[in-house]
Amino acid sequence: MSERAAQIARVDHIDRIFRELTWHGQKHAIQTLTRPEIGLTMPQMITLLAIHDSGSCRMGTLAEVTQQSGGTLTGIVDRLIDDGLVERVRSAEDRRVIEVTLTAEGRARVEEVLVARRDDMIRILAEFDDYQLEHFEALLLRFLHGLRGTTDGTVPAREMGA
Repeated sequence: MSERAAQIARVDHIDRIFRELTWHGQKHAIQTLTRPEIGLTMPQMITLLAIHDSGSCRMGTLAEVTQQSGGTLTGIVDRLIDDGLVERVRSAEDRRVIEVTLTAEGRARVEEVLVARRDDMIRILAEFDDYQLEHFEALLLRFLHGLRGTTDGTVPAREMGA
């Protein structure tokens, strides 16, 4: 087998692994979210985490970040409002603008999700030692940068644990 053919075979194998990781990752995330104490759908979690990460944001920005249509997002936000997890508020900078922000209950629910995900990841990665975790993290960052199309193939030293 030529070097090029071997590389293509390896890339194909990595792609199959990545598809399986994606599938199992989504299944695992859904299992976490549907726990009675969390009780969220995947779109609700994505929306809550986006609001959490931005502090508060306009619906247009939220639709862009979550890659959901405005109509779909309005339904999700309305349900989150009904559940007491988010609220619509007037922007402090421009009173004409309405933003979506987390309520205290919404912040608590996001924290539950983050703690549950961290606990899950600790369990999943329990077989890794510190050295393996550091290098796995660096490789995942390099892969993520490749997905984003923002790297020349190198990982900055600060992201490699240096």
